[in-house]
Order: sequence, then structure tokens, then C-alpha cells
Amino acid sequence: MSELLHVEDFCLSFPDLPPVVEGLSFSVAPGEAVGLVGPSGSGKSLTAYALLGLLPGTASIDRGRAAYHRKDGTAVDLLNLSEAERVRVRGREIGYVFQEPQSALNPVLSCGRQLREAVHHLGDPGQDAEVTLTQLLEKVGLASIRERVLVALPRELSGGQLQRVLIAMALAGRPRLLVADEPTTALDSLAEAGIVRLLDKLRRENDMGLLFIAHDEALLTRVTDRLVQIRPSSGAAAPISKASSGAPGAGAAVSRAQRAQGEVVVEVSELMIQYTPEAAAAVSNCSFAIRSGQWVGLIGPSGCGKSTIAGWLVGLVSAQRGSVTVAEGRLPASADGSSIRRLVGGQLIFQDVMGSLNPLLTVGEALEEIAQCHGNDSVEELLQSVDLPPERFRQKYPNELSGGQRQRVAIARALAARPRILICDEALSGLDIPLRHEVVRVLQRVCRRRGVGVLFITHNLRLALTYTDSVLLMDDGRIVERGLPEEILHHPKSELGRRLTEALI
Repeated sequence: MSELLHVEDFCLSFPDLPPVVEGLSFSVAPGEAVGLVGPSGSGKSLTAYALLGLLPGTASIDRGRAAYHRKDGTAVDLLNLSEAERVRVRGREIGYVFQEPQSALNPVLSCGRQLREAVHHLGDPGQDAEVTLTQLLEKVGLASIRERVLVALPRELSGGQLQRVLIAMALAGRPRLLVADEPTTALDSLAEAGIVRLLDKLRRENDMGLLFIAHDEALLTRVTDRLVQIRPSSGAAAPISKASSGAPGAGAAVSRAQRAQGEVVVEVSELMIQYTPEAAAAVSNCSFAIRSGQWVGLIGPSGCGKSTIAGWLVGLVSAQRGSVTVAEGRLPASADGSSIRRLVGGQLIFQDVMGSLNPLLTVGEALEEIAQCHGNDSVEELLQSVDLPPERFRQKYPNELSGGQRQRVAIARALAARPRILICDEALSGLDIPLRHEVVRVLQRVCRRRGVGVLFITHNLRLALTYTDSVLLMDDGRIVERGLPEEILHHPKSELGRRLTEALI
């Protein structure tokens, strides 16, 4: 099998820091799926950016080569191309599916306009653009909801649907190599399976090489032909001890019982949210309460309304019916967003982390701005609380961080505001498994010490069952089941509960 891409002895670094990637070598053949696996911060995404000439300006390629065989049979070194040559390669030769779809898409343009732009710039000029667009939507499984997708803004589609839109855009130039950077990270198990099947089908049908980047080795083992391990260099974060990855001890059950009797910090009643009067309700008759120091898990498939509730709690989404109550008073859910935000006192850790961080501020500047307003934690204390050494990360910009590192910065920023409740919307989705557990333990310690309630939104049932005090299962805009984690695990009452628990076996 001839090689499509051959990377040899690749080394990448930033000024005054140890190498991020050192001596990496791998190859991808036509029609082959290769998994690039490694923990958060090991340089997986930076390696992909280097292949496409998208590295931040402070990054330096110290050595190595990346031989790529183009459609016309010529070979080029992707690490040593002029900008004009890179433009000819990006999209037409190599397609890229970004880790964070909300950041990759323009939030104020419809998905249809962005798809048409991709077809216009990358598609075959001899073929009708609308025909090409229809074919792309068919390939990615969106033909049945074509009109809805084309008129929707990115925020109006689920994570799985957005990933399919990105894949369609990446396919517009008929690339020979597709790079998929954590394409299933924030998806529920059903949507993840659909994206994995789609990528596998596309690479087989088109004899297309696939470089699948992830931190989930078990997933890559199932879906790729072989794995390439990328390990942290001496400058990367220290490995997490085995003790940090286990479940809470027996003391957790006692604390849970105490928290269940604690003060209610936020209570939501009969919440209903519709984006337009004609549309079906995105959230319908949802009621729940969060107590001081308590973790409430909100679990459900992509597009069920979890993030809509999160947006309403911080005043970003309007509601039509219901109420919210805290110790200081009560408001109708339909009150203006600023009033809801002030009353609830919540801080949201966004699912789309890159889009929530100011690209022009360093990590230290972003944290200091909030820390000064609230006069509590220092920047150093905040960074240390999420296991980011201040001397390494204070001066970095968001685009110089891995997805997992950006998520930890977002967590630190939320804690700086001393919130009443913390809303974690898939906040751990970009972390490898040991780091997920470590960050949860940090959050538990800080939130319970400060009496902060947590709404833990996730599609990962196993994570929610391990760390939350109570669980809400949500499907199609409604809460279909609620109970203790062990009750949901062993005695699910809803169809969704049965499906999710069966997937754990």
C-alpha cells in the first residue's frame, strides 16, 4: 500500500519551553484510518495544525518532514510550503474537521450559507453548486432535514448535526486525506457511533486516508486500522496518579445524604423554552432544584435541550413560562436575561471553550480581570486549583493551549467570580480520562468548600453516575427520569435510562 502521508522525526516547540512534540513519526495510506492518541496537552492538535500550516505564530517547527503525495502525483513537504502552496493544499487535498464545531463555524451566518461558500471555493466548477450541496448533505446523513440545516444558525443545531455540517464542508474539495480532530468528544454515545460510522464509510467509499485524533484509546482501537501514540514531552503536565481515577469512597455517600438536606440555592419550576412561536418547545415543563454544595447531573442525548437550560440560567436564552427561586426572591422564567442572570448568580463553563475565551487576552489577563472585580482568589491560586502551573500558563494565549488546557482555564475563570451555582456544560469533554477525574475532584473540593451548587451537564452517563449526588435524565426537551445515581444505574424506569445503562455493559 503506497503512502499518502509520511511524517518523520517531527519536533515542535514554543519559545523558552521544552518541546511539545519531539521525534514523532507516522504514515497514512489511501483508504487507511490511523489513530493519533495521547493525553491532553501532548500536541495532537498542534501536529495537525502543522500539517495544514495553521500553527500559532509563536510555535516553531524545530525539525522533521511531512511528505504528502498530491492528486497530480507530485510529492511536497507540508512543513516547508509557501502560503500560496498551503492554500492549494488546504481543503482540496487535505480536509480538516475541527475539535470545536461552534468555533469553526461563523455564529451569525446560516449553516447553508457556510456550506455554499465551501462548495463555491472548493467544489468542482463544472458541476452545479446546489447539486454538489445536495450530494454532500446526503453523504453526511443530513438530507432528511436539508431545509432545516440550511436555514439554521450553528447554535440551533445539536453537536452531532454540527459535526456532520463540518464534515460536509471538509468533503467539498474531495480531499485525499481527512484529519478529524476529536470529532466525537462532546457527543452522546448514540451520536458518537453515528459520526464514527460515517467517517469509516466515507474513507472506504472514497479511498480516503483518515487521521483520527483523540485521547480515547478505546474508541480509536475500535475505529482505526492502527494507532500512533503521542506522549507528553518532559515539559508536559505530570501524569495523574492511579488513586485519582477511582470512584469516591464510602464517605461520599454520607456527604451526599447531608447535601440532600442542605439549603436550596436555586429552584426551577415548570420551565418552557421555545426559540420561535411556530417551533416545538426546546424545553418543556422542566423542574429541578440545586442545593448548596450538591452536584446535580443533567444527562441526555445531543439536542435534547440540556445546553438550552444552561443558556437560560445565565441569561443567554429567553423562556416563555416557569419560574426560578433563590433565597433572595423569585422571578418568572420569562424575565429579561440580565434579571435572571443576577438572581441565579450562575457561572457557565461553556461546551465550546475556545469560543468563550478572548483570543486577545493571555490566560493571566483573562483571570485577573475577574479576580480583581471580586477581590478573592489570585491568578496563581486559580491556575493551581485546576492543575495548570502559573509559570507555564499565565502568559499563554488561548490558541497556544490544547483543548483540555483551555477547559481548565474556563473552569478557573468561572470559579473566580464566586458563583452561587456552577453550570458545567460538557466542561470535561476535551480531557483524557485520568484528567477528567482529577478536574472533577478539584471542582468537588472547591465547590463543596464554598457551598457552590453544580449543574453537571453531560452525555457521559458513567461520569455522572460516579460523581453526582442526583441525576436528571432528559430527552426531547423533557425530564423523563430523576433519582440517585445508583437507582438510575440498577433500576432505570424510563426508556432512555434503559438505553443508556445498557450501553455501559
